[in-house]
Amino acid sequence: MPFGMSSSEKKGWFSPALFQKNLARFWPLVAGYSVVQFFSMPLEILLEWDGRNADLYRAIGGDLVRSAYLAVPVGAMFGLMVAMALFSYLMNNRSAGMLHALPIRREGLFLTNWVSGLSFFALPNAVMMFIALLAQAMMGAFHLALTLRWFALHTVIAMFFFCFAVCCAMFTGHILALPVFYGVLNGLVAGLCFLVDNAMRVLLVGYAGSTLVGSALSRWCTPIWHLLLQVERGDGGWFDTASTAIALGYSVVLGAAFTLIAVVVYQHRQLERAGDVVTVGWVRPIFQYGVGACSGLAFGTVIYENFFGSFGPWVFVALVVACAIVGGFVGRMLLKKSLRVFAEGWKGCAGLGLAMLFLLGGARADLFGYQKWVPDPAKVQWISVGAVSSAPYDDGNNSFDISIADPERVEEIIALHREVTEHLDELERAEQTHSYRMTEEGYEVESTTGLRLDYQMEDGSWVSRWYSSVPITAQALQQPESYAARLQTLLNHPDVQWKVYMGWEEDWSDIEVVSGWFENGQTREDGSGFNLTYSQARLLWKAVEEDLDAGRFHRYLLHDKERMENCYYTDLVFHFSLGWNDPDTGERHNANRVVSITVQESATATLQTLEKLGLEDQLVKREKD
Repeated sequence: MPFGMSSSEKKGWFSPALFQKNLARFWPLVAGYSVVQFFSMPLEILLEWDGRNADLYRAIGGDLVRSAYLAVPVGAMFGLMVAMALFSYLMNNRSAGMLHALPIRREGLFLTNWVSGLSFFALPNAVMMFIALLAQAMMGAFHLALTLRWFALHTVIAMFFFCFAVCCAMFTGHILALPVFYGVLNGLVAGLCFLVDNAMRVLLVGYAGSTLVGSALSRWCTPIWHLLLQVERGDGGWFDTASTAIALGYSVVLGAAFTLIAVVVYQHRQLERAGDVVTVGWVRPIFQYGVGACSGLAFGTVIYENFFGSFGPWVFVALVVACAIVGGFVGRMLLKKSLRVFAEGWKGCAGLGLAMLFLLGGARADLFGYQKWVPDPAKVQWISVGAVSSAPYDDGNNSFDISIADPERVEEIIALHREVTEHLDELERAEQTHSYRMTEEGYEVESTTGLRLDYQMEDGSWVSRWYSSVPITAQALQQPESYAARLQTLLNHPDVQWKVYMGWEEDWSDIEVVSGWFENGQTREDGSGFNLTYSQARLLWKAVEEDLDAGRFHRYLLHDKERMENCYYTDLVFHFSLGWNDPDTGERHNANRVVSITVQESATATLQTLEKLGLEDQLVKREKD
């Protein structure tokens, strides 16, 4: 039974003796940190001092930038180690009683240890900065601003992780639990987002699998991830001022918040809780049920994906609920330090299971209308369409990822999407079975394709839907209002085909054919293919342009009889040199691109040009695959 807190009415806000004792007792940590920092930056600069580097100024700048990248991993590691060392006395009843018997307030003990931690990072970094500046001055390549930024990044980021670890230490009385809490909380939000994303992917048809884990919330609440992104951003290998300021501001603000929380918790900490996994009363149920919920999602997902993936979403729900209940009992065992927790804990764990069942079951039942949602065309700025697989397998299929802003096309795509949402059961069955049927003659009558829709809304928000297995049947293609027929019609719009084949928007100009050749065509006696001359390539490309504009090239969602009879086995491949204007800077750029287009019977202008050039014998006809 916990007793009252030790008195905080004693005088004294700082203990020089304790500060000196911390430095003397934990000097190996300071030495280890100093060695790591010396090898990561000053030594790299000193090694440039061999007279062979013609551009010392840029070389030393690059050394500073590369060393700055290490601020996050080095700070995260040593921040935890220093916090564990300085506040280890809270994890032992005897040490806690002894130190709190000193004539100093709890706030004074905290401040003394906090300043000790600051000195463990600031002093070695100051020495390394001095060595680096001295070496730069002697070498005639002085980087004062970059070196000061290096010092600020390494010191502030290390202190942020130290403050974070100290805050974790205030909530636990077990020294081994501290690194576990620290590691889990560093990635908790991103991990939960990943688990929820995966659960929603199983439960909801059309869920885009990285909606949460790729969000700004996930990144900002995952310190290591966010700080790495900011520190690694640069311009030409140099520090980026804005991202450096964001990293420093993020570390200072959150570090101060963690410090304040730690002080408040320390003021009310029950010292006799030393040895407990969680020392703060109101956090204990959060810990128990948090362990249960996270265990349910994590272990339920692993078991489902490895053993029961074909059994359907409700089996997934049952596995998650069962694992959550077990995890709730495990969390209570850790809190009570006993295996005998069933009699007193079954109600809470049962309640956790019911809560998980309600949340996951509600998602599966689509109580919020996620699966049926279709946007208002008037509120859509543009749509990105991708992941569709269609024949023939030239660059019209390989490059299918287009953006469409034309209002008429936007309405067609939304109508297609609305029709897809009316057949969710069929899509779910197709994802499980991957249905595929052919006739005796070898023509497809049923298959699947993918479909990804990303909506850019007028308010700037993004909405995504991803359907991995959309069933396509020959019967549906004959029904103009079906999603299959709508999708194939969309693929065959001339403006869509231009974007798909050519892979660029309207800002490209000065398209010039450099060369061309046949692929999968007739070969010469020596086994080589046939290359087009410059004039032949230009004439053929002009004919292809005419056929594209007229909609004479067709794409097919099934390998049906029409596709087999219309498409040759041979592709025409064109090598382009192109010029384009950067819409942001107005600068002129040049680029190269290779595009392959399957020759088709319906492309009359192309066939006539091939015949005129005497190249029709290069084509290889196909009847079926």
